[in-house]
Amino acid sequence: MEKRRRRKTQTVAQFLRRYFLITALGVLALLAAALCLFQLGLNAGWYTPANHAEIQAQELIGKIQMQDFFDPDQVPEGLDYILFSHEQWADSSLPPDNTLADYSYYSGSYTGMIGASAWLRTDLRAETVILLFRYAVRPASPAIAALIPDLQGVFVGFSALMILILLIGMTNRYGKKLVQALNALEESATQIAAGNLDFEIHDTALNEFNQALDSVETMRTALKDSLVQQWDMQNQREIQIAALAHDLKTPLAVIAGNVELLKEETLPETAAESLEVIGRRLEQLSHYVYQLQQAASRQNQAEQPKLTAIDELIRRCTEEVEGLCRNKDLTLTVFCPPFSAWVHTETLRRALINLLDNAIRYCPYGKTVQLMGQITETHWIIKVSDEGPGFHAESLKHIGEPFYRYESARSSNGHAGLGLYTVSQAMQIEGGRMIPGNVPDGSGAQVILEFPRTTLAEESERADPVSDSFSSPLQ
Repeated sequence: MEKRRRRKTQTVAQFLRRYFLITALGVLALLAAALCLFQLGLNAGWYTPANHAEIQAQELIGKIQMQDFFDPDQVPEGLDYILFSHEQWADSSLPPDNTLADYSYYSGSYTGMIGASAWLRTDLRAETVILLFRYAVRPASPAIAALIPDLQGVFVGFSALMILILLIGMTNRYGKKLVQALNALEESATQIAAGNLDFEIHDTALNEFNQALDSVETMRTALKDSLVQQWDMQNQREIQIAALAHDLKTPLAVIAGNVELLKEETLPETAAESLEVIGRRLEQLSHYVYQLQQAASRQNQAEQPKLTAIDELIRRCTEEVEGLCRNKDLTLTVFCPPFSAWVHTETLRRALINLLDNAIRYCPYGKTVQLMGQITETHWIIKVSDEGPGFHAESLKHIGEPFYRYESARSSNGHAGLGLYTVSQAMQIEGGRMIPGNVPDGSGAQVILEFPRTTLAEESERADPVSDSFSSPLQ
């Protein structure tokens, strides 16, 4: 196997470590940039530090204690106050029903925290002043502060957004490499499953996937070599079978000629009977030779599909076997609505003749053989059934194999095991399948030929007339 050119690769563990490392470094870089920006804003005075309100409250407490009275107009922006007189609420920047306007929260201490709010206390004779504030970064400009009251939340949210964008970008970048590796493996498996073994496998950036692709490449090469050997063996077998069939035709023709000459002579009764047996066996051998030729012939594969009136084709096939039916006093019933399809006409006609010949051979005297064409929701079918002994369960597993013969009532009549094989081969060419089985009520055998509905012709299309010319199996 030719080695593929390797590019620089890494293991999955290295790939994941690199992803997490670069992502972590990116997050740290964003956090560092955010902190630098925050410090730059503080130094430039764009916004106030988080303890700015606490400093203002301490300065105002000092001023109140010095002047020994409290003026609400001195309270700066960002601070709230509560004034108690004789431990009762007197005035406040908060609504009177606010839960913070309770003197019991502030008794016994001069500083503290209530939830997210901090407070400072100072006493003036019978009055108590409480200043409330929060630790928060605020824009230095009052106009901006009115637009962005929670600068900390905006800053944290923006930082989180940038980190999220980084994570998405890094995940997308590294995810594409992982998807490319998976796609390479999936595409290779899909090509092999579809039967295409002539394709090139490209390396990925990950060692483990390349190892799997190497295994796929080994399997592909082995399958291709095996199929080439099988094709060569098949070709040799077809050549040998064709040569054998050709070589048999000459002595059979000589024997047939001598049989005809002997029939013109006056022979004893026993000799005439023996000659009749020889004639029948000769006809059977001629039929076997024809089947050998059909099994080995590759002409079917070269035939191009053409638009064919299926009902007309079925009618022509029934005409071919009318004589065989009369010899056994059989009734041949046919039903097929008019429709056309794109098929290999001669291939399908030979398959139908084989099915009808098989049904007639095993159908008892005076019984019925049925031939039906039908369009279903997903396929269109042709079904041939008879009132013979039916197929044995064991033989159904091998029907379609060349030269297979099961010793039962269905096969005791003597045959080469090629009839249904040629039908199976024909259905492969048509893109359909042969479904052998027995009539549901147990009254005989049936074989269904199932075709894809896509081969049906459009209503506007018209099929050419089916040719009358057809090579008889006995010719």
